[in-house]
Amino acid sequence: MPQQQSTSDRRTFLRTTGAVSAAGLVGLAGCSGGGGDGSDGSDGSDGSDGSDGSDGSDGSDGSDGSDDGDELEDELRIFQWGDYWPDGFISGFEEEYDVSVSVSLYSSNEEMFNALNAGGTGQYDLIFPSDYMVNILNEQDMVQPLNLDAIPNFGNLSEMFREAPYDPGEQRFSVPYQWGTSGIAYNEEMVGDIEVNSWETMWNEEFSGQMSMLDDVRETMGAALKYLGYSLNTTEESEIEEAKELLIEQKDLLATYDSSNFPTNLINEQLSPLHAWSGGAFQAYWETFEDGSSPVNYVIPEEGGVVWVDTAAITAEAENVNAAHAFINHFLDAEVGAEITNYTYYGSPNEAAEEYILDEILDNESIYPDDETMSNLEFIENIGQATTLYSNAWQEIKSA
Repeated sequence: MPQQQSTSDRRTFLRTTGAVSAAGLVGLAGCSGGGGDGSDGSDGSDGSDGSDGSDGSDGSDGSDGSDDGDELEDELRIFQWGDYWPDGFISGFEEEYDVSVSVSLYSSNEEMFNALNAGGTGQYDLIFPSDYMVNILNEQDMVQPLNLDAIPNFGNLSEMFREAPYDPGEQRFSVPYQWGTSGIAYNEEMVGDIEVNSWETMWNEEFSGQMSMLDDVRETMGAALKYLGYSLNTTEESEIEEAKELLIEQKDLLATYDSSNFPTNLINEQLSPLHAWSGGAFQAYWETFEDGSSPVNYVIPEEGGVVWVDTAAITAEAENVNAAHAFINHFLDAEVGAEITNYTYYGSPNEAAEEYILDEILDNESIYPDDETMSNLEFIENIGQATTLYSNAWQEIKSA
């Protein structure tokens, strides 16, 4: 997630706008999809400034989340995105659990992975990878299975997030923190009165030369597959072939494939409409926000799209495993989870927290899409040997 306005500005915006259509504008710290979109998650604030901005409610259930009764270590080293916690949240945890927390920031999943790969996973105890990165970290033996007995608040998660296709198997390696989507972003100054609610928009000849698609095989193939009515995780060769041909037909209408500069292109009215991660759309919205509104909008097409999640995971060589489990259990507490969402205004996977989340958040479809929209969203899954079919199709599309 890029640098953001102050919390009060963010709250004012969400109270006073029904601004964005369909599932609207969704901002999610950290994740923007699989290829890095310039949403770097860093605003210089790590939430650990020791301020007393906490509301005083630690929401603890009386369990410290430690492993089989073992005492907590006296420190915890966290590697995370920026602007991740309410003011005073880290210091509140430190005081409640008598654990000293140090926080380091990264600006992308790839930066985090490279740092762990270069310096070893023992540098940090707790990290916050996005969904697709969980699978990569697991395959590289860089994260360890969680002890769910030490995370009793895991049961607070909604069913959708308790079973994660990006983290399959009997053992669990991650716990969801917040979530968002991918869809279509557009600048009203360039689109005019044309309604944007379907992937069909990205094949509209009226926008020839001013559109872009994400430079990401699974996202862009996924958009075409959803437009055709298929799962974005299909392994059927005929469906993959059909999506490929559709994208080849579209190519002459595009200015470029782009996963990095689309927020800037929206801001500067260079390209629109475009395929976007919600984090980048959120950045463009705030950069153009003035006098209570912005020309930038974000929608989840009616056919559906990708839902993505930021998670917490414990590194393979973590030195403070019990403290890491305690921290995860702490943010999964219902009241604590609500405190986080009431600050970030992001989607929360914590169903038990909804009782304490502000109505203006729960009722805002820019944050919580309706059931029909949610039913059309899919996680990007590991599709095994079919990956080759997607890769070959993508090469043909890019070289067409």
